[in-house]
Amino acid sequence: MHFHRAWSPHGYERATTLFERHYYDQSHFFRVVPHFLVQFGIGYTKDEELRQLSQSTIPDDLKRSDLLPFKEGMISFAGSGPNSRSSQLFIAYDKAQSLGTSPWETPFGEVIGEDSLETVRKFYQGYGDMPPWGKGPQQGPIHNRGSSYIEENFPLLDKFDTCQVKRVSEIPKVKEEGASLTNSGNVRKGGVNNNMEKAKIGSPLNAALSQSEKLPLVKLLILLAAAVVVILGLGLRRRRKKKVGKSV
Repeated sequence: MHFHRAWSPHGYERATTLFERHYYDQSHFFRVVPHFLVQFGIGYTKDEELRQLSQSTIPDDLKRSDLLPFKEGMISFAGSGPNSRSSQLFIAYDKAQSLGTSPWETPFGEVIGEDSLETVRKFYQGYGDMPPWGKGPQQGPIHNRGSSYIEENFPLLDKFDTCQVKRVSEIPKVKEEGASLTNSGNVRKGGVNNNMEKAKIGSPLNAALSQSEKLPLVKLLILLAAAVVVILGLGLRRRRKKKVGKSV
């Protein structure tokens, strides 16, 4: 996954913080609706302060008409009204043209890479939507009973294992700051780890500039400065010779 601060600053910061603090570790993709979305974001943390953070709401970000309609793999917050975003997120599937119209649905990220998208497409969909539209889990029991409710009644649902986040700078052309959620076998597929491709956020150009290209640039500036000093030195020496010649 790749999160973009410029798309949705409040959404970016909340989601990135929760991932960094491992709120989503072991949490399930509890609502998987084919050709619509996959929803997740009810964590099982025992940390009361982190739980309170996840339940607090953040203000909506400005709408981004340039990001509409949603493309498959776009990530946004689920909500129940204006300024209602807290911890629940969703990933859009291929025909989710209606998503993004609500004030709280400004996207803040995307699933990167065809292999990773294919993993998301393969999440177990047999339970369908939540009642009354399907036979999937209900959110109340997930909050009250935690993972045991899912494991006992919906054992085929996929879930995160352990999430890792790295905040990096984008390539100069984009000029955004991003965060990548990387998985190394960290999405559990029906009890078996299913690898997701690591989102490559850092720019090779940026990395080269910050490490290998900066040194040559510094060396070049030093050489130029030395050349200027030498030239000035020669000029002063010649002027002194002329003055000495005239005085004699």
